[in-house]
Formats: sequence, structure tokens, C-alpha cells
Amino acid sequence: MTITVITICWNSAATLRRCMDSLLRQRRLPNEYILVDGGSSDGTLALAEEARTAFTAAGITFKVLTQERREGEAGIPSAWNQGIAAASGEVIALLNSDDWYEEDALFEVEQALRKVPAADMVAAPIHLRKQTGEACGEIYPKCLWLCELLMPIPHPGCFVRRRLYDRLGLYDTQYRISADYDFIWRCRKAEVSYLTLSLPLVNMAVGGAANSSRALARNETLAIARRHSALPLLAWLAWVARFLLNK
Repeated sequence: MTITVITICWNSAATLRRCMDSLLRQRRLPNEYILVDGGSSDGTLALAEEARTAFTAAGITFKVLTQERREGEAGIPSAWNQGIAAASGEVIALLNSDDWYEEDALFEVEQALRKVPAADMVAAPIHLRKQTGEACGEIYPKCLWLCELLMPIPHPGCFVRRRLYDRLGLYDTQYRISADYDFIWRCRKAEVSYLTLSLPLVNMAVGGAANSSRALARNETLAIARRHSALPLLAWLAWVARFLLNK
């Protein structure tokens, strides 16, 4: 089994080293690491080049891609798609540039998928962290049927077999914030076979794009739920709840 980890970044010099170091400390190293850069000007690319030697010495294929700006495509899902298109792994993980893995993350994912070859995805719990690294909560995967009301699986905790992307397609680039929610909806509708793990394997920094653009995120999740759900009223009720709770 081969594993590719993809990190998309833009001016991520403050956090990228922590992200990359967590990959080099893995009990089960990734086979390939792809960095998709959106035009950084703060030293991000210099950090990546500094890390290249360590990745190569560890036997990890290391690629740095310059994101192609495509008319009509939102930046985040477009960057994910470009990374996936360049990936060679049978299993693909998306790790944000300000997030990082626990040391057993890839080992546990591989073991789970080897035990259940029919599973197309592993969903792992995540630790929520402040930018300083201080713990501030946990999120556990939930049943995909809860898509009607919320995002059941945060994407940093998703480890997806390449064959699932081949089957369902990549991320919908019309959504700037919520393309991962649309993908999980498609997984639910396709009745995808997936596994959930019990221990948090991913550390996710709070304050990402969804938190800084909550109104847009709410509107996108509403549009996605209305697009996929057979019960559009639930989509509106979920939107009202998010608005009242400022989620």
C-alpha cells in the first residue's frame, strides 16, 4: 500500500515546518509528499527546499508544485485537485499547512485499511489546537447520514483511497470553503464503505478559512445540502441554527 500526503499552502512559513516534521516522525512514513504552493512570498518555498534533503533521505518522494490559477475555480479545492492529479499513492491524505499528525497516524490508517480491503476511506478523530499548540477540544467522526445537519467528518481526518476519487470525482471547485462538505455528501449518496478510528490522529489548528469566512461557509453548506438532500427544509433549519450559533 502506498500513501501520498498533500499539503496546500500560501505564505505558510510560520507553521509549515511543524507540519512537515510530523510526517518525518511517522512510525509509518508516507511514500510521497506533495506541496502545492499558491504563490508564497514569505519563505514558505525556502522551507520546503530545506526539507527536501530530509524527505529524500527518508525514502519519501518529495514534490513541490506551483498552483495553476484556473479561471472560475476556487483556490483551495483547485489546489487539492491539482495535488491529487499529481499523486501516485493508493491512499491520499490532505494535511493543512498549519496542522500536523500524531506519530502513529499513517500506521493506524494503513492497518485499518489492510484489515478491511473493501473500505474506501478512513475517518480519524482530530485534536483541536490553538495556534500555540494548546489543546482546545476534539472532534470525532459521525455517521454520514448527519450530512443533513452538519459536516460529519472534518477533512484533515480523512484518508481516502485513490479509487474513491476515481469513482466519485474530485472536489467541486465552485465552492471556496465547503468543497469537502460536498465531497462527503457524495460519499453518503454513493453509500461509500468507510472506517472510523477511535483515537485522535490529527492535530487541527483552529481559525482556518471556514472560521474566518463563516457567512460564506454557511451559504455554501446551505447550497450543497439543498443540492443533495431529498429534504431541503432540513438544510434551511441547519442554516438557521448555524446563523444563530455563529457557526
